[in-house]
Amino acid sequence: MGDSNAQQTPRSVHHKKDDAPTTHSATRHEKRFAQWFCVFFVCFGSVVFVFKRTDLFPWVGSCNAAGYDAEHYLAYCHSTRYGDYEHYALYNATEPRAVDALKQASVLFLGNSNTQYAFSTKPVSDYFERKQLTHYVMGFGQGAQSPVAQSVIEKHQLRPQMIVANIDPFFSTETNGTFTRVLEGGGKLKTEFERKRQLQRWQARICAESDSRWQRWLCRGSAETIYRSRANGHWLTDYYRDNQRLPVSESDDLLSQLSAAQIAANEFIKRTNVSRNCVVLTVTPRTGTPLKFAQALADRLQLPLVTPQLDSLLTIDHSHLDKDSAMRWSSAFIEGFDQYVDACIGSATVVTANTADN
Repeated sequence: MGDSNAQQTPRSVHHKKDDAPTTHSATRHEKRFAQWFCVFFVCFGSVVFVFKRTDLFPWVGSCNAAGYDAEHYLAYCHSTRYGDYEHYALYNATEPRAVDALKQASVLFLGNSNTQYAFSTKPVSDYFERKQLTHYVMGFGQGAQSPVAQSVIEKHQLRPQMIVANIDPFFSTETNGTFTRVLEGGGKLKTEFERKRQLQRWQARICAESDSRWQRWLCRGSAETIYRSRANGHWLTDYYRDNQRLPVSESDDLLSQLSAAQIAANEFIKRTNVSRNCVVLTVTPRTGTPLKFAQALADRLQLPLVTPQLDSLLTIDHSHLDKDSAMRWSSAFIEGFDQYVDACIGSATVVTANTADN
């Protein structure tokens, strides 16, 4: 029995000696794993943080790519990775053909997105083609009002002979957040929108091909997307919101803003250097159309107001006329608008001093 214990002791000691390096090795592997895990976590987190910066890495793959052609560019995509493009494009001339068309336009249509829906129609295009006149529908989305139009007009020294202003609302001193960012400018903003422009060109080219391996990443987007004509500013809204067919109505909306709108309107007209007789006001139909406000403002400013009243007009979303309603309403608008055109277009006289009292 003593011999047995003597023999077991060395084996037990020998076993403990083997255990030490094994434990040390495991600890070393655990430390190495922890180090690599930390490196991976930091790198992955940094990549996620950077790529979430849409100002550094915008992406167009979620946008509907069906509207590209030689005339149209992507103006807006309802995606956090892309968003608005047209404010920057028209102000900074990243779409030079569009700015050239702006400079040639005899008539500018100004206002918000309601303006774009109401006047981006065939009756409007056909009318100006018949008259052999140039026009540009220069409304903007994102709640844009007169400071946006004023800035674009002055930046490019536009000299329209007529202006149509959709006053729902329009004359104001407020600049929307989208355009405020454009005015602030800076190198990062320039880089962001140059990338957006390049992404559009890439998406348009790839999606026109039939066998590109990039199509699955670039050409299957379904986000609500608006395209804009370089030739006349018309919006192509086929890939935007669904039509809810909501009826038009009237309201007392905006009456509390009447005095402020009057002051802003007089300042706007003075700075645009367009004859007062050649500034035509309108208000596009929507749910709660502010007709009383429009009439009151036109009376105070002593400016012509063209607001056709038609039955059974519908909006897609309470604000924007659907296609059929826009066709009918804009056709009726043109009939009322035409009486002012011949006296304004081609006139050599530009009135600068004849302004109404505030």
